[in-house]
Amino acid sequence: MYESYEELPKLRLPLGQEVFLSDSTLRDGAQMPGVVIKVKDRLKIFEYLHRIGIEKLELFLFTKSDEEAARAMLDQNCLCPEVTGWARANPKDIDLVLAMDGIKETGILISISDVQIRTKLGLKTREEAEEKFLTALQYAVDHGLKTRAHLEDITRADLNGFVYPLVKKLIDIDPDCIMRICDTLGFGLPFEGIGNPYGIPEMVRNMLSIGVKNIETHTHDDFGMATANSLAGYWHGANWSNMTFLGMGERAGNSELEKALLFLVQRVEGFQKYDLSCLSEFAEFMEEHIGIRVPRNKAVVGRNVFAHESGIHTAGVIKNPFIYEPYPPELVGGRRKIMIGNTSGTEVVRFKVE
Repeated sequence: MYESYEELPKLRLPLGQEVFLSDSTLRDGAQMPGVVIKVKDRLKIFEYLHRIGIEKLELFLFTKSDEEAARAMLDQNCLCPEVTGWARANPKDIDLVLAMDGIKETGILISISDVQIRTKLGLKTREEAEEKFLTALQYAVDHGLKTRAHLEDITRADLNGFVYPLVKKLIDIDPDCIMRICDTLGFGLPFEGIGNPYGIPEMVRNMLSIGVKNIETHTHDDFGMATANSLAGYWHGANWSNMTFLGMGERAGNSELEKALLFLVQRVEGFQKYDLSCLSEFAEFMEEHIGIRVPRNKAVVGRNVFAHESGIHTAGVIKNPFIYEPYPPELVGGRRKIMIGNTSGTEVVRFKVE
């Protein structure tokens, strides 16, 4: 029935909404233990994200090197990725964003689980936390910034009793505010029928039902579900997802940008706006300059993705790569390798000789 890539049917987003990608490699990814990203390397990462067509990235602005990198990116006047800020829920952090001429949007960290409110922030009640968060968002809006509300630890929070009422008040201040669903410890699940506080589909639907226009997922990979949760967000109505290249980030990392990109471009209708041809090169850069070890069998960018050694596989690929390659190597800038090894057959030996 199917004998070429072009013949394979593509999926459609059920709600048909336009969706976008934002990158946190230079913010959350830079918090990965043992990683130091120099300014010149941040600019190279910015260049790769531009080549791919990623719509937005976020940056810290706390240090001189943060400011230097942000200024250099802004001075390039690229349409994408848009450079945005990140702030805790206090005016001093927001002032750092305002001081960086050219940044028009900031995320604001809004910690919403009880353990975050009481233990991390040291606040006694949810009411205190709500006042703090609403004041911060109002301050950003009053000073002309577009906003994102980063709902930290949402998959361990009281959604009906605290989160959704807070969200309604946030969109009263800024109707266009992007509500970021932050699955901070990876407890979220992409499956239908999973209730509060874990179900990403239900959470997205509930956000839409209370009038949220813009929903973004930011998912961590502690249980291995981050990228699936990002895609589940899109599938049920989110229009943004925030990811990192190679899944960089704290602990087990984040939703993997390269995997989501490949899935959207190759499997879903309407995503030809992204150019994936530099993904393999990007991964090699991260390995060489940032020190991120890329497993050889890692999807999309691993060295073995298009390597064939066993007799059955090599014979098939030699006849028609479609038999054992799910997409062409050139799509992601990869290279096919036909290898001779312990499991090889006569077909690959003949191919190599010829």
